Amino acid sequence: MTQQPTLETVSPYLILGQADDGGRPIVETARALHDLIVTFSPQGHYSVRTMEDECGPAVHCAFENKADADRLAASVGAIEIARYQGYRSERAFYLSEAVTRGIRRALAQRRG
Repeated sequence: MTQQPTLETVSPYLILGQADDGGRPIVETARALHDLIVTFSPQGHYSVRTMEDECGPAVHCAFENKADADRLAASVGAIEIARYQGYRSERAFYLSEAVTRGIRRALAQRRG
């Protein structure tokens, strides 16, 4: 029986969008981030998922290729932070209303 790859071995570059814990749903923002990533035509595998971590709701975007992670990080203003074990790098940004509007504007520009 072969072992299934873990997120850490398949997608070692993490971009973390941290939301406030005010109960604002982040699923729509996660979808928008996914749609934005698609417009970059990523060269490797990636994953976008929502989760609840010790700081509240978050969106984890994990990438196989550093260049793909770099493009998203630049688009959302993510900065380098201490990383989870198993990831080559971790960058984070705050999922504020302004950032969410910026993601939607970027999507609209890329689509139009």
